[in-house]
Amino acid sequence: MILDMRRALPALCLAVVAMSGLAPVPAAAAATAPLEGLPRYDHVFVLVEENESIDKTYGATSPAVYLKSLVKTGVFADHYYGVQHNSLDNYIAMVSGQNPQALTQGDCLSLNLFTCAHLQVAGSTSADRNLADQLDDKGVTWKGYMDGNTLPCQHASYSPAATPDTWQGNGGTPAAAGVNYADRHNPFLYFPDIMDNEATRCVPHVRPFTQLATDLTFGTVPQFGFITPDTCHDGHDNPCSGSSVGGLQAADTWLSTHLPTLLTYLGSHNGLLLIITDEGNFPSDTTGCCTGNPLGAAGVGGGRVGLVGLGPGVKVGQTVPTPYDHASLLRTLESLFGISENLNNAGTAAAMVDLFGSSTPASGPTSPGGSSNASNSGGGQLPPTAAAAFTAVPALVALVLALFGLGTMLVLAKVGRDR
Repeated sequence: MILDMRRALPALCLAVVAMSGLAPVPAAAAATAPLEGLPRYDHVFVLVEENESIDKTYGATSPAVYLKSLVKTGVFADHYYGVQHNSLDNYIAMVSGQNPQALTQGDCLSLNLFTCAHLQVAGSTSADRNLADQLDDKGVTWKGYMDGNTLPCQHASYSPAATPDTWQGNGGTPAAAGVNYADRHNPFLYFPDIMDNEATRCVPHVRPFTQLATDLTFGTVPQFGFITPDTCHDGHDNPCSGSSVGGLQAADTWLSTHLPTLLTYLGSHNGLLLIITDEGNFPSDTTGCCTGNPLGAAGVGGGRVGLVGLGPGVKVGQTVPTPYDHASLLRTLESLFGISENLNNAGTAAAMVDLFGSSTPASGPTSPGGSSNASNSGGGQLPPTAAAAFTAVPALVALVLALFGLGTMLVLAKVGRDR
């Protein structure tokens, strides 16, 4: 029996790994070189806050003490703008560069999720193509981390016959999905080529925020991550449901709880974090710029909100006054991952090249005798997914050894008794 158990150990180990929820890490091809002189990063994350203009978020009286402290350790783009009001058109612009549409400006509150998603086909010059498609085409791993969700790809009914989408947070979303989770803050739900193939396109990639802690622990962090706090934790609701503290104070508490671990990981794994806000105060701030909304120059933009960039290679401690918006963000993400296709307004937007101090980041995995600024063809740096595999090894090896050791001890004990 004991010998049979020893034979079963490999299968047992594989079963434990499977139950842990860790996806196998595939062998990675060499990363594509970034474009437009941007640095190479192994991980790029975007985190989106809500509904505050730059003076409220970063001003002297702002309660966002932790967030303001991050400005000193990174680069600050103080003329970064949303593209319109309200939320949804900004999130769609971040990942597709599309112009705001009348119904998305109203958060599609009168429509069901299916109908709103299909608006993007008509509103785009690139069919319904989006950043997720571009990343998949390049073989770049990605995940959206949705705060409050308990299951992958949770959302209101995606059916042409469904009632209008009521999953809008502020305590009104079904508890199983997180009462403060809002569909309109999850941009990946609004593209039919993702949602019409939900099991293969959405479920593997759009995950509960709690998945991030697991990924950080086991080294399964994707190359691109998009973090959406819920409507209490992103500063949207004030007060939050249940009359708890909300606004920037709640958002700052959430950031100070969850960001240190992520920043530590990114700092040691050649990673970049961009913290943005979807839009400014409405109706007091309708300023705009750039190409993300052609109407922005006429005074109907999404407001001046600011951007903080954290990671090796950024201009630490500097403020960059160049005007940028969500189309600039998309152009930057495309170029960071070596994607020459620029979707919709990203085609005429400028990449945010002056946030970075050099063409290569200041740190990253190195080979013996190699440079931390290795080229994108390998040159001493592990490809991102290979690096993730090596990071995951210690924990898994420890588990395997522990199980194998248990089997060995039982065998030795039996031998001793037989003597």
